[in-house]
Amino acid sequence: MNILVIILLFILGTIFGSFGGLLISRKWDKKWIKFIFFGRSKCDNCKKKLSSLELVPILSFLFQKWKCSSCWKKLSNFYWIVELLSGLIFVLTYLFFPYNWTLELVFWIAINWSFLFLIIFDIQKHELHLPIRIFLTVVSLIFALLKLEISIILCSILGFVFTFTLIYLFAKQYVKIRFGKNEEWVWQWDVYLSLTIGILFWLTFYYNNTSFSIINLFDFIIIYIILSSVIWLIYSIFNMFTKTKQKQIIPFVPAMIFAFWWLIFFADFFIKLPK
Repeated sequence: MNILVIILLFILGTIFGSFGGLLISRKWDKKWIKFIFFGRSKCDNCKKKLSSLELVPILSFLFQKWKCSSCWKKLSNFYWIVELLSGLIFVLTYLFFPYNWTLELVFWIAINWSFLFLIIFDIQKHELHLPIRIFLTVVSLIFALLKLEISIILCSILGFVFTFTLIYLFAKQYVKIRFGKNEEWVWQWDVYLSLTIGILFWLTFYYNNTSFSIINLFDFIIIYIILSSVIWLIYSIFNMFTKTKQKQIIPFVPAMIFAFWWLIFFADFFIKLPK
């Protein structure tokens, strides 16, 4: 039965991956919502509308040998890769994330799916995808309200937003004084995401059986910032060895998300707090 559930979740995940790929690949404008929900997918090259068989996640790419059936233009690997990653997110959430009831699993899948596409979009465009961020924030808030008192959620949100706003303002002022440039080292998107992370961060206490307090919260925030920075630094060093010699912006959002995932499972590895 577990194998059947895994297969069904993977298939469902690839379907949502196809939808997510469509969400982040289309330009946001007045026609965006209408196209997403009522439009038809088409080839980026010849503009031919795709049939139902051509929209089957992953399999359609295999059967068409990675080419459009009309113009034979090679299809982008982007779509089948995000479909595969989305399927894996569904399965990995089911296998490894803590949940006690079905609705909790659904919330976790929605949260992790949103995180995945925020990572992909930030790497591509160096910004947060607004509709997905709004969806993630709403789902996270509903999930949190079903679990804890509103006072704890507000403390976590204020702690994160306050800390990341200070970092943002300090980094911006430092660059202006040190280099004489009005540039950002910490982006506004990081502050925006910190609000959503703050909504969810009580989970690091909940799943690690740690009591919530203001002192414990800021201890965890410090560990979170250090871990995010280390992950970002590792990615930056790895990026230095790529063939591209152009100056690149190294996104911080993926590091923030990976640090959150890491602390859900291994918070006790970094800090021992009273139970």
